[in-house]
Amino acid sequence: MSQTQGRLLGGRYRLGAPLGRGGMAVVWRAQDEMLGREVAVKTLDLTGPDSDNAGERFRREARATAALNHPHIVTVYDTGVEDHTAYLVMELLPGPTLAEQVRDTGPLPVEDVRTIGEEVASALQAAHDAGIVHRDIKPGNISYAADGTAKVLDFGITQLVDEALGQHQLTMTDTIVGTAEYLAPEQATGQRVDARADLYALGCVLTTLLTGAPPFSATTPVAILMKHAHDVPPDVRDLRPDTPADLAALVAALLAKDPVHRPQSGREVAELLRAHRAPALTEVLPAAPAAMAPTAVSPRPLPPEETWSEPAYDRDWDEPQRRGSRAWVWLLLLAAALAAAGIWYAMQGPDDGNGTTPTPSSTPSVSQTAQEPSNTPEPTTPSPNPTVTVTDTPTPSETPSSPTTPAEDPGKAVNDAVSGFESSLRDVRQSDDIDGDVAKTIEGKLKDIDKAVRDEDAEAVRSLVDDIESELTQAASEEKLTQQGAAALSDPLATLRQAADSFQP
Repeated sequence: MSQTQGRLLGGRYRLGAPLGRGGMAVVWRAQDEMLGREVAVKTLDLTGPDSDNAGERFRREARATAALNHPHIVTVYDTGVEDHTAYLVMELLPGPTLAEQVRDTGPLPVEDVRTIGEEVASALQAAHDAGIVHRDIKPGNISYAADGTAKVLDFGITQLVDEALGQHQLTMTDTIVGTAEYLAPEQATGQRVDARADLYALGCVLTTLLTGAPPFSATTPVAILMKHAHDVPPDVRDLRPDTPADLAALVAALLAKDPVHRPQSGREVAELLRAHRAPALTEVLPAAPAAMAPTAVSPRPLPPEETWSEPAYDRDWDEPQRRGSRAWVWLLLLAAALAAAGIWYAMQGPDDGNGTTPTPSSTPSVSQTAQEPSNTPEPTTPSPNPTVTVTDTPTPSETPSSPTTPAEDPGKAVNDAVSGFESSLRDVRQSDDIDGDVAKTIEGKLKDIDKAVRDEDAEAVRSLVDDIESELTQAASEEKLTQQGAAALSDPLATLRQAADSFQP
């Protein structure tokens, strides 16, 4: 019976439009009429000349994939055979596949590549732990789930590891199963493969995501296979100069000709990728105790540049070569300075006009230390144990306090802080530790702060300081601000933030 749109399989799966074809298999969008949900159904016609081998391979796919339960592996719901048609029912992913994304948008951002690589490596580890080698890892077999994470598809040509060690092979004689651009050298030459062939393929995938093309290409599949077997892969930094050195070194290790010289597990690859991911700014520092400021973190010394080679793989290579994107170090310095300024201000509090400073709560919360000072005058006589109350609208005291004369003009404090920051910025710019355009943008915002002080616009002052922090953070993440530049600007920035938060015309 032919596989046609509108056909009902298993009494419940109504085939819709085809989503893709590969070999003798077709993937359909389908409706599960029993549960009322959309699914993907992969079908295989078992009436062809190689139907015995194809059918057995398909049944192995169903058994292997259904046994896997992992957030980055497509979920299998059901399987069966009906009228010479084998079918596999899977969750329907919204996509696109990585192949479609690279085709439509080109190379991916470095941090996206790290995340996808980590997710795929963890999926491969789960499969390898179950004794399954995928053998066809490629961008077309990795798709996006609804939550934006990557999932590995199509275990259609998997091979049970114990059978790979000597038992009957389903691959036909002199036939290489897989996709030429992503085959490991041992797979390309028809040798026995194990889990490390999947890791080689992952190295090819990472190369494609970083550069837009796999490491080797040629006019014929045989020519590509010979390159996998004999040619040295290109350094991804030659094609994608902004690739961090640690990521380039990992790709080179994954593409080693000899499996012994590669990372030996998906878990190892995932851990290396995870270790070098740039943390979000809010993840850099934990909440610090009220009694002490965060301790400054010294940056790790940088090792010399490395070149590609293929020695025996050393699984301790990651420490001496961990260079990667150093943006997180600069973000750490900025975050430390900002946290220190916030905690200092919470501890000191605004002057009450009598030369005394209220004693802070012993354990202020994060929201308390981040609260902007109230514009409501404080009572003349502070309570012995004042507390900070977080409300949407500050509530004035029932008994108005008498007018007080500040010890120092708050506008002058802001102006002095602006002058200090401008001086430090000039020094950083002269030493080429900050991009010129970024420096000009910040200089313009400093002039706007002076104007906002003259206009007695406290909200504008604080907003402009926020903008400067954002500019510096983005510059650090884009490597437009060096580590030395970030360190030189951290204290002036903290002083400027303190003055801006205290500014009450």
